[in-house]
Amino acid sequence: MSATSTSALAAPTPPTPEQREAVFEHLYRRLAVHRNDAERWASAEAACAAGSPRAAETAAAFVDAVGAWANALLRNAWVACGEPGEDAECPTIDPLAETSTRGLAPLPPPAVLVPLLNTILLLHLAAAKHYSAHTRALLLALGPLDEAAARAALRDPAPALAAHTRAAQAAQARKGRAWRALGVGGAALAGGVLVGVTGGLAAPLVGAGVSALLGGAGAVGVLAAGLAGSSAVCGALFGAYGAREGGAMLARHTRDVADLALVPVRAPRETLAVRICVTGWLADRADVTAPWTVFDDSEDTFALQWEVDALMKLSTALRDLVKSHALQYLKVSLLKHTALSTLLGALSPAVLLKLGALIDNPWANACALARKAGAILGALIAAGAFGARPVSLAGFSLGALVVLSALEHLAALPPARAAHHRVHDAFLLGAPAPAGGPAWARARRAVAGRLVNAHTEPAADYVLAVLARGALGTAGRGVAGLQPVCAAGVENVFCAGVEGHVAWRGVVGRGLAACGARGVRSAEAEVQERTVGERLRREAEEGLYSPSPGPETGPALSPETPRKEE
Repeated sequence: MSATSTSALAAPTPPTPEQREAVFEHLYRRLAVHRNDAERWASAEAACAAGSPRAAETAAAFVDAVGAWANALLRNAWVACGEPGEDAECPTIDPLAETSTRGLAPLPPPAVLVPLLNTILLLHLAAAKHYSAHTRALLLALGPLDEAAARAALRDPAPALAAHTRAAQAAQARKGRAWRALGVGGAALAGGVLVGVTGGLAAPLVGAGVSALLGGAGAVGVLAAGLAGSSAVCGALFGAYGAREGGAMLARHTRDVADLALVPVRAPRETLAVRICVTGWLADRADVTAPWTVFDDSEDTFALQWEVDALMKLSTALRDLVKSHALQYLKVSLLKHTALSTLLGALSPAVLLKLGALIDNPWANACALARKAGAILGALIAAGAFGARPVSLAGFSLGALVVLSALEHLAALPPARAAHHRVHDAFLLGAPAPAGGPAWARARRAVAGRLVNAHTEPAADYVLAVLARGALGTAGRGVAGLQPVCAAGVENVFCAGVEGHVAWRGVVGRGLAACGARGVRSAEAEVQERTVGERLRREAEEGLYSPSPGPETGPALSPETPRKEE
């Protein structure tokens, strides 16, 4: 572990009692907000199933599970922050807990804040033996985390121990009687025996006032030693995907979907969090991973490969449609009508046949497969295929439908299961899904952090406007990829410059950046839009500005054709 990583686990200057108390008070109030938000999401979901006793029971169980997590993390923070406050016991989070941060002392600078947050993180990992997505969302809301340093401490605690031995020994000497009461000596401190081979430490350490005994810096070294010495903790945290166990797990869940695999976008580094990305259609096999190279390597990034043949057929059909005279007529007609029902009624039989061939075969087939693939992805996340670490999900077009289906699968599991601590954020771009209803309410409950719907408008993505109507049985105004989703806790981001559904492939990076996704490389996103985006626009223009078709398919669109409005 480098000196930089070691410094991220211990501040150059120890935090003052006032700084520790400020961090604890801010975290306490944010935990209360997080718990109350979870109750709002669960209540909104229950309202969608009004009158269902099971829905009410699920909501109550979910709120109880989040409350239990919040109080466990609060105890970790209380220890790490030196047991602030006048009471001898840690406070608790309940529905009446204070949520306002008005009047609190400001958070300390990053040089002090980051080591404290990492101490809280390591306490959480040691006590829970998994990295909850709720924990990650909460701590990142307070300030930056150095997860690379925490990972290094898990894998190789020796440098952290060496950096903190002197401070820890001084603390031990000052608190000799307390150490003897625990039956722990200096050798136990250096060897990490305090943590024990099982890695369990929360109850005895909290009960004994570990932060007072160890000091903030010494606690980190001991925790790191204990965590690294527990293969069960590290193995569960980083998962088994890629090993024989992971392959067998994948095989058990792939009976309904052919050609399903998880492909690394870059070589995995066993980071503390992981991204799973889903492409919605494939021009070639490289498109399984190519759209997602816009992400950096701060998190392991995998791409879900699913039904390659079906997605390549869909891609061919979409590209043919974009170049066809039927779509030229569709685009011109869409500019004249505000309602898709009026538009579809005005289309000629030849145009409807062209669209119907796409809706009834490759599109409808791919939609059905997307839902099955999503259920499999949800099952893999729940089964721990990626480890007990936070997962961020991203998908465009039918890939967004896969993500939504995965979240619905996770929401259907009992709230007490660890699966509800797995998904950190989810970003859905151009989703061919309804813009309302219970699906989004269920998905919101399955996400610990942010659930973001990136959309354009029917006049821009006219292909989705018609295809989604045929596949979903809803007008364009009810499609998530074309308008904001009306569901509590769902964020909506408008993405300009998406001209046609195939254009999403060239603006994945820009769309993710607009959504605030972590780890998007702006330079790579610009290259993606400049190369892939321009190529897709050029292909579309080749069809739009081609010689006029016959009268049965409607007029061709030329650069000089004025837009008519009614």
